[in-house]
Amino acid sequence: MALLAFIKDGDLYTSANRLLEAAKHAAEHVDTNPYRNVIDPFSALVDAARQKISLEKWMGQEKARQTQKGFQNALGDFHQDVLGFMPGWENMGRGGNIDIRNVEKKIIAEVKNKHNTMNARSAINVYDNLAGYIDFNDKSLKAYLVEIIPKKTKPYELPFIPSERGTQRQRRDNLVKVDGRSFYALASGDKLALDKLYKVLPKVLGDIMRLDPVALSGSEDFKDLFERAYITPTTK
Repeated sequence: MALLAFIKDGDLYTSANRLLEAAKHAAEHVDTNPYRNVIDPFSALVDAARQKISLEKWMGQEKARQTQKGFQNALGDFHQDVLGFMPGWENMGRGGNIDIRNVEKKIIAEVKNKHNTMNARSAINVYDNLAGYIDFNDKSLKAYLVEIIPKKTKPYELPFIPSERGTQRQRRDNLVKVDGRSFYALASGDKLALDKLYKVLPKVLGDIMRLDPVALSGSEDFKDLFERAYITPTTK
C-alpha cells in the first residue's frame, strides 16, 4: 500500500533524497567558507556578550544560520518536486518562468518555501514571469504564487500585487498567492495532503538515512510545530 495516495512511493523517496543531498551540500558549503558573506563584527560581539558565549560558539550558531538560509531554496525545490509528481501535474524544472503546471486544470504556479523568501525585486520578477506566460500561451490560465509556509496560520488566496519603490503591478484575477496547505489540497484533491506528507516524512527520511523514524518525529514536538504553522481544517 502506498504511503500517500497522491504520489508514488518511488517519486516521494526521490524527492526526499534530493532534499537531503541539497541540505548536505548547503552545510558543506558553509563549512568550507563561513566568511563568504561579510559578518558584522559589532553584531557578533554584542550577541556573544548577550548570550555570554565565546566567539567560537557564536560562529557555530552563525554557520547553522547560514546553512538554514541556504537550505530554504532546497525546501522550495522539494515541494516543487512533490507537487510535480502528482497525477496531472508537470514539474517544469529549475530556472524557468514557471515551476509546475497542470494542463487540464489550466493552472501554473511558482513554488516558494516561505512567505518571506522573496524581496521586492524578486516578487516583481515572479509576477512578470507568470503574467508573461499567461499572456503569451493561454489567457484562460490561472497562476499561483505558492507560499508553503504562510505568514499567518489562516488559509488564504489573495491577489498577488507586488510593488517596488512605489510602483505597483496591476491586479489580475488570474494571478494570486496562496498558502501551501491550500495549494496542496487543490493539487491533490485531498484537504489534508500537506498534513499527510508531513506525517510520513519521518519514515521516508529514516529509511534513506537509516535512522529511527520515531526519533526523527519526536513525541508531540514536531506535530506541534506543524499545527502552529497551519490552522487545522474542520472537515476532511
